[in-house]
Amino acid sequence: MRKINKALKIGLILGIIIIGSRCLIYIPYEERWPLERRSYPPREESQRGTQIDIAFVYSYLAPYGYWVYLSPYGHVWVPRHVPYGWRPYTRGRWVWTDVGWLWLSNFDWGWLVFHYGRWGWHQRLGWFWVPGTIWAPAWVIWTWGDFYIGWAPIPPDVDWVPGIGLAVMRVEPIWQAWVFVENRYFLTPYLERYVLPPERNRTILNFTVNKRSLAPRADTIFNEGVDPQLVSRWTRTEIRKYELQETSRPGRESLSVNTVVVPRLSISRNEMARPSRVYEPEMVEQELDKERPRMIRLDQLQVERERLEKSQREEETLLRRRMEEESQQARDEATRKEILRRYQLQLEQLRKQHQEEKRELDQRHEQEKKKIIGQPVRKKEK
Repeated sequence: MRKINKALKIGLILGIIIIGSRCLIYIPYEERWPLERRSYPPREESQRGTQIDIAFVYSYLAPYGYWVYLSPYGHVWVPRHVPYGWRPYTRGRWVWTDVGWLWLSNFDWGWLVFHYGRWGWHQRLGWFWVPGTIWAPAWVIWTWGDFYIGWAPIPPDVDWVPGIGLAVMRVEPIWQAWVFVENRYFLTPYLERYVLPPERNRTILNFTVNKRSLAPRADTIFNEGVDPQLVSRWTRTEIRKYELQETSRPGRESLSVNTVVVPRLSISRNEMARPSRVYEPEMVEQELDKERPRMIRLDQLQVERERLEKSQREEETLLRRRMEEESQQARDEATRKEILRRYQLQLEQLRKQHQEEKRELDQRHEQEKKKIIGQPVRKKEK
């Protein structure tokens, strides 16, 4: 009887588990965050370097931008006086180091916002930075192909779990966040001169098939990105590996013959800390509307258009070259004709995409020209 009762109990427990499992509801990662959370991200804690309080971050960045409260992230920072067409990780350069590809910013505040925290996009405020406590060579993901290399800031809602990596394996930034350059320009110290307009991004994403994200290594984060041997072949340059030299003094990174000096501090959280001044989003939007037109010049718009058209021409040339190479390897005439037919369809589709890119670029430029001359601009409806 005891054996029967024991078997009945086990069966009852298993039945409850099975029924319960059928009632489980999957909650997307984005919905797991409580709207009232005041610290971001909860699991990231820095343990290395000179200790500083988050209050130092608030005061350090205050002269360079606006602190705004945005739910669900809490206090976020919006930079001022950034150049025309600016996106995160565009003003600076990449160097290969002990921790992979390291981003060296041209901004005095770049040592902080491109190595800690995340960047997000707001329809009216533009790019904003969410404070974080863990240091990384750059908080980006990568994609590349035979012609382009691209990177994009990891979205704010993607958490980093020490020893494991990104909490969400499928990281998909908005398409406008991607930064693309032709492979041969990747090592230039002035990448902003070769960054392609964002209107190109959706088409270029179809030309890139490799993707890579950050990876945990020992007590740090490794930013592998593109294989240095590939970069060396594309740029026809020998890749120099720089030794990482850490400093506890805040300030712009510096590069010497064999070393790169980077500020690396341990940032502690303080729930009681607040920025000395927190601006209303509406006020910041008004101030940015006054400031941004002064950062635009008509010649910059022309350069951007020329850069887009040049990239499109080279893209079409690349596709034609592939068509010729593949058709020459065809074993018979029927196969060759099929290859030519397939590539012709691809070329036609590519030209349509290029026309759409030009149309979108012209629309954006028209809006920006109105800002320059002070005409009212109709804002996009949400």
